Amino acid sequence: MKTIFKLVIIALVFSVVTYASENQPNKKQNSESPVAVVMKVVKDVSMKKEGAEWATAKIGQSLKTGDEVKTGDKSLALIKFTDNSLIRVRENSSLKIYADKVDKSVSKNTYIERGRVGFEVAKQENEEFKFTTPTMVASIRGTEGFFDVFPDGGSMLVVARGLIEVLGTLGNKDGGNVGAGQYVMYNNNGDMTLGNATEGMMNTQRGTQSTNLKRIKIQTNQGELIIEYYAD
Repeated sequence: MKTIFKLVIIALVFSVVTYASENQPNKKQNSESPVAVVMKVVKDVSMKKEGAEWATAKIGQSLKTGDEVKTGDKSLALIKFTDNSLIRVRENSSLKIYADKVDKSVSKNTYIERGRVGFEVAKQENEEFKFTTPTMVASIRGTEGFFDVFPDGGSMLVVARGLIEVLGTLGNKDGGNVGAGQYVMYNNNGDMTLGNATEGMMNTQRGTQSTNLKRIKIQTNQGELIIEYYAD
């Protein structure tokens, strides 16, 4: 009788544990859900799904955690996240998207490997939106600006609106807050410079918002000259 009673108890415990396990949020499954979509591509834009080869990016393609995007000369990719945040991947740039989606909350981290990326991040309630470069991590909640990642590995952030908390990833790992009209720069040794953005930086910020490619054709003695530029 005691043996039977013990077996019944073990069976009940196993059933409870199994039920609890099956009803826990499935992080792996949720993390594989789309977190962004490609809204616009101009010229040479490629996308790499995790575990796959590089392929031409197309409008309407979804992005999941681990996916990568890169652009060529005079190219652009406009990406929209599920929270309505926008990033504009400018020419000769590459990034990788990481996201952990649990229920209705998404923690997003976009790693910028090289190039320039403009952003308009929607106000985050219970979610987290980060950008990471080779030299800094930036935590963002409802902000606008752009990142530059230089060929030598250094990076710069210019803020047009809102407040961003930054932390260096090299050297002394200095950190602080960067407000509207300010910039922060980390060199490839981790040295931090924080100050007021120059007029040139703010003009560059406005330029990152342009997504329409314009062409001007000029007839010269040597033939036709085509000038391409981005405009609103």
